[in-house]
Amino acid sequence: MDQQSMITEADSSKNKTVTEQWRDVFHNLLPQIISALGLIDLLSIRFVCKNWQSASSKFLPLIESSHCVPWFLMYGEGSQCSLLINQYMLCTIKIPEFDGATCLASKGGWLLLFNHGSLFFFCPFSREKIDLPKCPLLELSDDSEYIAAFSSSPTSQDCTVVVIRRWQQIVLQLYLLCCGDNQWTEHEYLCPLGDLSTIRAATYGEGAFHISDGFFGLVIFDARTKKWRTKAGVSSIKKYDTGALNCKISRLCFWSNNLRENLGLEANVSISICGTLIPQSDGLDELIQNERIEAAHGSKSRQLKGVWIQPRYFQIAPY
Repeated sequence: MDQQSMITEADSSKNKTVTEQWRDVFHNLLPQIISALGLIDLLSIRFVCKNWQSASSKFLPLIESSHCVPWFLMYGEGSQCSLLINQYMLCTIKIPEFDGATCLASKGGWLLLFNHGSLFFFCPFSREKIDLPKCPLLELSDDSEYIAAFSSSPTSQDCTVVVIRRWQQIVLQLYLLCCGDNQWTEHEYLCPLGDLSTIRAATYGEGAFHISDGFFGLVIFDARTKKWRTKAGVSSIKKYDTGALNCKISRLCFWSNNLRENLGLEANVSISICGTLIPQSDGLDELIQNERIEAAHGSKSRQLKGVWIQPRYFQIAPY
């Protein structure tokens, strides 16, 4: 081997050693870098390379567990969305799945979206989507009120979904889908005017769905027996059913969190908001009910939508 070849080989070996040393430094520093990031930044760096994606996955559960306060996602103008984090940090993101969609339910980081006859579960942070069988509810008409709820994570074997329509003020139409079913079943209830003044919240507990107007009206549908019954609420902290579900209802969250100012909304904006259920350490879950915020009187209204969501990142294992 001549002298030039020996020098070249030595330089190559040296460069390889330096590269390995820097790679070791990188791997040692990466966890420290990632641990200092918030959820949105953490989601962004997942697309850098496989190493960053792998390292970030270890920190996602820790970051998620630190977020007890839900975030607010505003949409309604194409795929452009605004995300309000912890009620003070506002960022703009594009989510194509929200173009033309309406969120009917939010729970545990999963959203139930309706879009031109299609219903699907969606996690906006991971973009995971779970399609559901076609619902008999083809469109959302302006003369009716709608709400939905699901019993558990859509990835669980016992997940049950209901979509509820209230029309002509006295009729409740409930569409039910259990995990593994290919078709929805319809259940109708003639609701006297005094039972529900509107529908603002729907929750699940011990086999039954509880449909509330957010005040004193309550209608219960038992998903096991397919029976309806009514029960009057007693206070803002309601025990919906004996031994079934304790829940604190939060009202007027749009105003109490100063969302119009924090989102930079003008007076001519009206917004329909989907609430969510927030687990609490004391066992008394907090229910943020649905709201409808009207634009200032006399102004040309700009119609938007919003949803409260817990920041979670879900990945579904391929079959």
